[in-house]
Amino acid sequence: MTANYHKPPVPVFIFMGTSGCGKSSVAAACQKILGCEVLEGDELHPKANIDKMSKGIPLVDDDRWPWLNIIRDAFSERAVALYDSPEVDEKSPKRAVMVTCSSLRRSYRELLSKVDATKVSVTFVYLKGSPELLQARMSARHNHFMLAGMLTSQLNTLEEPDQRTENVIVAPIDPPTDAIAKNVVNEAKQRHLLYIE
Repeated sequence: MTANYHKPPVPVFIFMGTSGCGKSSVAAACQKILGCEVLEGDELHPKANIDKMSKGIPLVDDDRWPWLNIIRDAFSERAVALYDSPEVDEKSPKRAVMVTCSSLRRSYRELLSKVDATKVSVTFVYLKGSPELLQARMSARHNHFMLAGMLTSQLNTLEEPDQRTENVIVAPIDPPTDAIAKNVVNEAKQRHLLYIE
């Protein structure tokens, strides 16, 4: 038990932002670098939420809270399993969990951050882009339940994270996806969130 006490917590990186910012793409690119697991928040939405969004009906908080709890439980379970595993080295690049979740409001981020801090550390990765770039990306997407017209609603809901008071890495989305991912991983290493060479 004593040996476990000093282990650093398992880092969880929550890729946040509006639809069209590249949460899934950047998380997947980070996964290629590290070999760690990615949890897609959209895949954890209850069917009722997906039905609403596919009809262009914005979600309200009563829709979001259960979904956010599901996401937090899912990534916490995986991170704690990595922490407790004797087979996972502390400096293994696989010792991390990537999560995609819009996390638009501070209150949502606060809920997602309520974890066992001895075993899990939560850092948000805010993929920041101009409304024009986000709209262009949304208009180009296919087979996604989020309609492009809902971007305005998301931008109105967005409370940008404050780097002074929240654990956040701000990543502009103008560069290519692989470059964004490298920037995120490098920033995480500089902050001693990832212990890899």
